[in-house]
Amino acid sequence: MAVDEELPPGPRPARRRPPAPRVQDAPARERPREGARERGTTRRREREPSAVRPLHVLLLVVLVLGLIGFTTRVMAGGGEEQPAAAAEATTAATATAAATQPQGDAGPATTQREDQDEQPANTTVSITRKPPPAYASGAKAPANQPGIGAAAYAVLDVDRNEIVLASNDTDTRPIASLTKIMTGLLIAEAGDFSHPVVVSEVAAGVEPNKDGLIIGNRYPRGILLYSAMLGSNNDAAAALGEDLGGSYGSYYAMMNKRAKELGLTRTNYASSSGLNDAENWSTARDQAIMLARAMENPTFAKVVGTREHAVRWPDDAKRRVYDNHNDMLATYPGTFGGKTGFTTAAGGCLAVIVKRGGRTMVGVVLGTNDIWGDTPRLMDAAFARP
Repeated sequence: MAVDEELPPGPRPARRRPPAPRVQDAPARERPREGARERGTTRRREREPSAVRPLHVLLLVVLVLGLIGFTTRVMAGGGEEQPAAAAEATTAATATAAATQPQGDAGPATTQREDQDEQPANTTVSITRKPPPAYASGAKAPANQPGIGAAAYAVLDVDRNEIVLASNDTDTRPIASLTKIMTGLLIAEAGDFSHPVVVSEVAAGVEPNKDGLIIGNRYPRGILLYSAMLGSNNDAAAALGEDLGGSYGSYYAMMNKRAKELGLTRTNYASSSGLNDAENWSTARDQAIMLARAMENPTFAKVVGTREHAVRWPDDAKRRVYDNHNDMLATYPGTFGGKTGFTTAAGGCLAVIVKRGGRTMVGVVLGTNDIWGDTPRLMDAAFARP
């Protein structure tokens, strides 16, 4: 009968032996002990080669090699990070994909909770000036207007690069915290989000909204970016601008230079936060262009599309949560970014970007007492246009 060598042998049948001659008065040590042959056989069987043993050896070899590899990575400085070339390639591919794919396909932004270690990703994206948007037929016709109370507004069809609805869209007005769209873009383009920003006396002393920054303390650039864009905190925006420009004057020059590069023709920046109503002004048309261009930067788009962001606050290591002031992220389907603003002189201001039915629109309202009523009505009317 064939024997399966992979299975351990079964018990052998006992042999019948002739009786051994009886030994009289044999010393006890010479008498064969009961069970000696069985025990000896058992020992020999245990020493026989087994099909399981090669598997044990293989597992042991794998374990040893794994421990050697882990030790090598630890001694080299940690094995979790990608090699520099691979990391750069991954970052570049991510940035390219984010820049080329339409934003907002997933609808409203999802709630995100992240600690301060989750800094915005460093991305390098070239945002170039595009031709000035044309006006669609009937964009300013009274019959097409939604009848809202905003002093000025404009809606830009991003893909067609044309204004589909507008009223007083080239009138210069204070824009309050819509100014932070430019600050957010410049900081996103600067990157290095772990860079420590030292807070000056001027930055700490700006008017509310404030995050309570302490003079002389250091805060990661990434935390202050979320503070300025979600919480609309003026001390965070002021500290970011002063740090990036080296002085407020130099930073305002950076803002205005970038504005011209992006095609803003009737805008003057004289504040990093928007509190300077007298000298810091723009138009609804320019701000629609500004938000559309800024959203081409994946870091900026991620930040303004986040409804909620949690950080570990540097001063006391406690958890701090920023809620995005842009309620349309949660209440108006398809909204995936934007910025709110208000001062007494500017009134209510809101810029939003919305995707619906394969079309992407940026809407801006300035000088309204009802941003949450006027803006949805404006966007509904814009999407109803052919």
